[in-house]
Amino acid sequence: MQRSREYLIEIARRYYIDEHSQQEIAKEYNISRPTVSNILKQCKEEGIVEIRIKESSGFSRELANRLCNRFGLKGAIIVASNEDPSATLSSAGAEAASFASSITSDGMNVGIAWGTSLFQMVNHLNHQNVVDTSVVQLMGGLGASNPQYDGANLARELSRLLNARYYPMQCPVLVNNVTLKNMLIAEPGIKEALDRTCNLDIVFVGLSSNDPDKSALVKAGFMNRAEAEDTLKAGAVGHICGYSYDKDGKMLDHPVNHRIIGIEFKNLVGIKERIGIACGSEKAEAIKAALTGGLITTLITDESAALRILS
Repeated sequence: MQRSREYLIEIARRYYIDEHSQQEIAKEYNISRPTVSNILKQCKEEGIVEIRIKESSGFSRELANRLCNRFGLKGAIIVASNEDPSATLSSAGAEAASFASSITSDGMNVGIAWGTSLFQMVNHLNHQNVVDTSVVQLMGGLGASNPQYDGANLARELSRLLNARYYPMQCPVLVNNVTLKNMLIAEPGIKEALDRTCNLDIVFVGLSSNDPDKSALVKAGFMNRAEAEDTLKAGAVGHICGYSYDKDGKMLDHPVNHRIIGIEFKNLVGIKERIGIACGSEKAEAIKAALTGGLITTLITDESAALRILS
């Protein structure tokens, strides 16, 4: 069917400027959603719509290319390091939000962990008009000591921004013993969230050091310093979704890992798109180990961490 250029422009404006979803446009113009998708594709082909990617500095691009080549990443985004770590993290969060906008689409199942880097990503994310999407909290919460960085709050806010269904995991991320863990994961609400972690298209995770002075689990009070130091002695260099891993990115067979409530480690590494966000040279060892083990497919970090990793 031949459509006028004015009609194509009108549909493009509805989608790219008015931020209506393809389903909303289909209903408004009494056409199918696949037709809307084809029209938007035609708009790109005819030059009505141009997608431009803002390039980073040459130095950052070079670091990103070297990381991708060395560790087989799908992609890497490197931001400039600022003297103020919070400013660096904010920049990384903004880049992560932009990347999230570009990769999330209708029908996706999205998982999110917790932490300051993910808070910055969600904080910078604009409302997305996607449909039939769900957001799953990847692991139990950190607790009220860090409410804005907690997985439950981040998953809830992300679901609001994506207009998606929300599946919280209303339990601690780390419990005192395996018996308690088994009791909690049998609870219907927690079980539903855990079951949904088996069918995710994309996850956003942070990477943390196991150093007791830097560990998010220690800061939140779920792990004491003695336990953190014990994981270090066992070979841990970092943790992802609560699980401690060694220099090769392998999950440690350590008692602490068996008390984590969240997505199973083997399921995590099987997800197609795994975006890791972490900044600072002090996290370089943890990031490098995660890259070595293939724990993430896309890395968002800063120049100081990238340089330390590559050195």
